[in-house]
Amino acid sequence: MRQKSELRPYQQRIATHLYEHDEALCVVRPGGGKTAATLTAFEELFKAGEIRHALVVAPKRVAQHVWPNEIDEWAHTKDLRYAMLTGMPPQREMILNCMASRSMPDLTIIGLDLVIWLLDRLNPFPDNHSIFDLLIIDEISKLRDPTGQRAKILAKHAHRWKMVWGLSGTLRPNSSQDLFMPARVVTRGKLWGKSFYQWRQQNFYPADFKGYQWKPLPGAEDRLNAEIAPSIVTLREDEYPQIPELSVIIDRVELPERARRVYDDMHRRLMTAIATEHVVAANAAVATGKLAQIANGFIYNEKKAAVAVHDEKRDWLADVIENASGPTLLIYEFVEDLKLMRETVGGDLPYLGDGVSDAAGKQTIADWNAGKLPFLALHPAAGGHGLNLQAGGCDMAWMAPTWSPELWEQTLARLHRPGQTKPVIVRVCVAERTVDQMKMDRSKDKMVAQKAFERYLAAYKTA
Repeated sequence: MRQKSELRPYQQRIATHLYEHDEALCVVRPGGGKTAATLTAFEELFKAGEIRHALVVAPKRVAQHVWPNEIDEWAHTKDLRYAMLTGMPPQREMILNCMASRSMPDLTIIGLDLVIWLLDRLNPFPDNHSIFDLLIIDEISKLRDPTGQRAKILAKHAHRWKMVWGLSGTLRPNSSQDLFMPARVVTRGKLWGKSFYQWRQQNFYPADFKGYQWKPLPGAEDRLNAEIAPSIVTLREDEYPQIPELSVIIDRVELPERARRVYDDMHRRLMTAIATEHVVAANAAVATGKLAQIANGFIYNEKKAAVAVHDEKRDWLADVIENASGPTLLIYEFVEDLKLMRETVGGDLPYLGDGVSDAAGKQTIADWNAGKLPFLALHPAAGGHGLNLQAGGCDMAWMAPTWSPELWEQTLARLHRPGQTKPVIVRVCVAERTVDQMKMDRSKDKMVAQKAFERYLAAYKTA
């Protein structure tokens, strides 16, 4: 059981900032301890009688594993009573009905996937109900899409809460446009208004004819950073815990001549032939997905069946498995990649991704961290936020890069985070002259901008 005195000085500073602000964003890289700091701020407000309850909204696995574990880990939070709003609809309805008619728990924790259901059920609750005292949204960057239903409904209902805190490891993984919806929810529209499109028109200009890409107007990015900075608590670079080195090794493979023809046909003509199959992409976006499949060694045909194209990445994976020096996280993109991993490692290869039950996922995480699993397959979208996997190993291997800079950064942080005792080695298989290279470049460029944003915030706080 960890004592409150074991909180790092910057965690105490974060807790103080949250305690003193009804609207706040906490931007701390993965593994920096923002969950414990947030719980400390809540516990102090709760003990002082300032609030009666906190509703925690987090990505599903973070809600189910990280928050309960953090509550139980600290002496000053272990006695907090919490309820998990999970399960099938009748079970959730029963829990919510009990909350409405009986004494509330101190915290209620729910997955982001259920937030639309919850906010609909909260409509009859009076505004002075304790459930509207404090709203904590973990990984609030997941709400950055202004067209997303969860983002829109949280923005619509956020005014009902007395206090709103948003937590994020990567608040603006793509561009400064990512800042609008988190700020919209946390400040209830007071910072930049409620219309994303009006705000975008004032601060950005279309970089292409159809308006798919927008770039900041001269001086706009600096001004937006300055406007949002007072709402944010963050860390200086020298405050982050020292952790072992991270090494990313790019393993390049070359497509065989036959596979290159298939790839080039899809690239140029949005169609290709492989064996007796003809595969057509409806548009450029679909073709991009097909090109990523070909780079990985297969392509889905019109019947959604996988047709083999090459074995270069299969051979790479076999080499990784054969030469593994310790437990290794295997990162996959497509279901076909997972099948290939299970063929190479063994059919009982455990994984975290679609189709894994909550109970099975919890046991798999426990087994990995206990050192019982030599290999674990992971999809970035299923484990890219919040999960603590550093106790189970220090090696990671990606079948292919990801398009998402946020998921790239967050997935690396499953191993490369405080508590890791060994250097982390990450291998990424990149098919030469394919979209794999575009993915790597995108992640590198976007995260450079994210780091620059973090440096600006840190400098602002110390100015």
